[in-house]
Amino acid sequence: MALTEKGIDPRVFSGLSDKAIFGVVRDASPDGISRADMARATGFSKPTISAVVSDFEEAGLLRAAEASPAGSIGRPATKYKIVPEAGFVVAVDMGATKTLVAVADLLGNIVREEKFSTGGNAEESIDRIADRATAMVSQMKGQAGSVCIGVPGVYQSDADRVEQAVNLPGFEKIAVKARLAERLGIDDIQIENDVNLAAAAESEAVGGSDVVAISIGTGIGLGIVIGGNLYRGNSGAAGEIGSLWLVPPQLNGQGPANVEPVTVEDVASGPSISNLLKASIEDGLETALDPDAEAEAILAASVNGDIAARHAVGKAADAMALAVAHLSMIFDPEHVVFGGGVGKNPIMLEAIRERVVRLVPYPPPMTASVMGGRATLLGAVSVALSSLHEKLITRQPQGASR
Repeated sequence: MALTEKGIDPRVFSGLSDKAIFGVVRDASPDGISRADMARATGFSKPTISAVVSDFEEAGLLRAAEASPAGSIGRPATKYKIVPEAGFVVAVDMGATKTLVAVADLLGNIVREEKFSTGGNAEESIDRIADRATAMVSQMKGQAGSVCIGVPGVYQSDADRVEQAVNLPGFEKIAVKARLAERLGIDDIQIENDVNLAAAAESEAVGGSDVVAISIGTGIGLGIVIGGNLYRGNSGAAGEIGSLWLVPPQLNGQGPANVEPVTVEDVASGPSISNLLKASIEDGLETALDPDAEAEAILAASVNGDIAARHAVGKAADAMALAVAHLSMIFDPEHVVFGGGVGKNPIMLEAIRERVVRLVPYPPPMTASVMGGRATLLGAVSVALSSLHEKLITRQPQGASR
């Protein structure tokens, strides 16, 4: 904290008061909050509250709500609330086949949303996102101040490139943030792994500050929230839980001979469960399922006595439980949230849960996602809004005396 000979630098104090007061008004919106209640909630003096509220009103961020009685006598207290249309954000969930683009107001309300085909390659997809976002924002009276896009890969900020997006080729050819900034005319653009954004949204939903979100579908991904903040790791690749080795490759000639390396994703993803069923049938296990059955049907059959299905699901749950057990022993999270078509399935979740509780002394609560396929989009809204709020509350209106 910056200090002067007389104490705290007043500019720092101003920033602290702005953030605190904006936060309590945001939390009270859309109902509004009086200046007296702001003072009680923040501990700041009434003159400070009045000065900040005046500045925010001048900047168009706050407005007086309809007055309501403060008590049985006296004048009603004026309440203030955030002006939702004072700013907008663009949030994007860019999947391998489908993309969701949304415009949200300053309170996080989604006011425009579109879903469309992602396209055949990343370059085409980025341009399509920019075109749709521009058209959607143009329908609003304000303008977008921040963008957050969730991508199915690892974003390297130094190179401005998305890597390991195996289901969407072409990212290696484009500088993603630079291209979006040019097309959208917005500098504040944040690019995040899609599962990371889902973790941010799930963390808010369960009310925890140390939460991990595991997506099990076509692939397996992990998002980590520690102390209320996304943990990305040194290279941005934290959370590659699907790449954990169950059977490691040989190193310097050491390791299992003539044995193929196996990862968690090789066993526990949706397509892998289908492959396990086929292998079980080839081994002579009985089943009423078609050999090409998908994971959902296999999971359902596994609890109805189908021997091959139960064997396939058991092997997948064993692998995933081992990964979760290791994760729990390293991070000791408050909560583990499972998403994705396979992960949120109650049959798979229960199979994993019953194994994890036997593997670790302090198993975390494990639940299915309540947001489903919207977790990444809502996480993108949250991240973009945090950035926009930071910009807006540090922008002083002309003539402000503080």
